[in-house]
Amino acid sequence: MKLYGALASPYVARVVLFARLKGLTLDPQLPEGGLKSPAFLAKNPMGKMPALEVDGTVIAESEVICEYLEDLHPGTGGFPGGPIERAGARLISRIHDVYLSHHVGVLFRNMNPAQRDASAVAAAKLEIDRAFGHLEHFLVATPFAAGSQLSLADCTLLPSLLIMRKTVIPVFGLADPTAGPGKLGRWWSAVSADPVTGPFLSEYSTAVDGFLKMLASK
Repeated sequence: MKLYGALASPYVARVVLFARLKGLTLDPQLPEGGLKSPAFLAKNPMGKMPALEVDGTVIAESEVICEYLEDLHPGTGGFPGGPIERAGARLISRIHDVYLSHHVGVLFRNMNPAQRDASAVAAAKLEIDRAFGHLEHFLVATPFAAGSQLSLADCTLLPSLLIMRKTVIPVFGLADPTAGPGKLGRWWSAVSADPVTGPFLSEYSTAVDGFLKMLASK
């Protein structure tokens, strides 16, 4: 299996961490010539990362890749527990992708105050606040997002919220739910201390810092 992408992407990081929960190692690499090269577009015409190549077949989209890894190695982490816990993990990941991620992207594209769309920023901040409310409701934080074991939910939230803590939360003065007393705050403490996700947080933080440094140099 070959994973295309860069670790600094929260979607690539989701797959890398999910694979680790299943005892697999996936080291992402950018395709030769980049994501928009003819060779990569022939594999994945969406031109996005991550993409997983397996025996000549390319699987796109982080959530689909994680589901494939689950089908490949069922019952070895990633979707632990019974049907309720597994549904909870999928729901939390879905809330992130549908209700949070797009609006974070709006803020990220408006980081430069000289080119900022104030109305778009205001609307995105409202939607992000709502999304955090949804997450706060459905997280169980016992101690992880969907239960007593790490799951897809943690793999989805951890990289995304780390990037937010480094970028849009301080830039736009958002309340940081991972620093509060609620479920997200308790969950963040748990994943920071866990022997799997704690070191991954440090590794991922280094990758994000490198990406942000590269952006600042342009």
